[in-house]
Amino acid sequence: MNHHAHPPKCGGVSVSINAMTKRRLLALATAALAVTSAAALTANGASATAARALDLHHVSWSSVMLPGATCGSSRPIQLHRLRGARNVESTAFFSPIPKRWARDDFYGKRGVSVDAGWDPVVYGDLADSGHDDAGLVFDCNNGGGTADGVLLEGWVIFSGSAGRLTVVGIVTPRVQPANVLPTLEEISITPGKIVAHEVFYGPDDPTAGGSGRATTVWTYAHGRLHPGVPVITRHANTSPN
Repeated sequence: MNHHAHPPKCGGVSVSINAMTKRRLLALATAALAVTSAAALTANGASATAARALDLHHVSWSSVMLPGATCGSSRPIQLHRLRGARNVESTAFFSPIPKRWARDDFYGKRGVSVDAGWDPVVYGDLADSGHDDAGLVFDCNNGGGTADGVLLEGWVIFSGSAGRLTVVGIVTPRVQPANVLPTLEEISITPGKIVAHEVFYGPDDPTAGGSGRATTVWTYAHGRLHPGVPVITRHANTSPN
């Protein structure tokens, strides 16, 4: 008598239970290895990205290039450090004068002056990447050298995540009453947003400072900045004190 057990048959084909079990275990092991490898690649990729990010705290801000859109130039704007300047104060000049300012007085000059860096660079992890992004203050002016000659003020936001200096966007005031001096602003940068505190002028405010206050939150998503609706917290004076 044959005492060896025979495997069950299905449709005339012998199926080994042990072989099926081994194949299932092999499939599970292969799947687990694939998941582990993918996770390792993701982790290594993230580490590589972090390793090649540019440390913006060591950038020479007085000689960076601003996008032409900063002040309406058709070309990028190259900053140059001011002689004897404090901090990272720098300047630039371009022509022709954009149409938006064609009616302003430029004291015979045929171009727009750009000043930057009189306030400290603002740092913060906008992209939540573990590395700081940065904001550089700028203004566009008529070259007259006074506050009355300022045409626009804002902040250029930079990133170093790609291993080089790139522009994320330009933050400019959202509240700008007509026929008064340009609105001033200060910013703070935190993961996912930039908060801009705006100081705007009324018709009877002195050049030294506007009396109006507003806050605009710029959200960061998919590599771009989007301004929210400004919230006015104090209206500007409309009559002399």
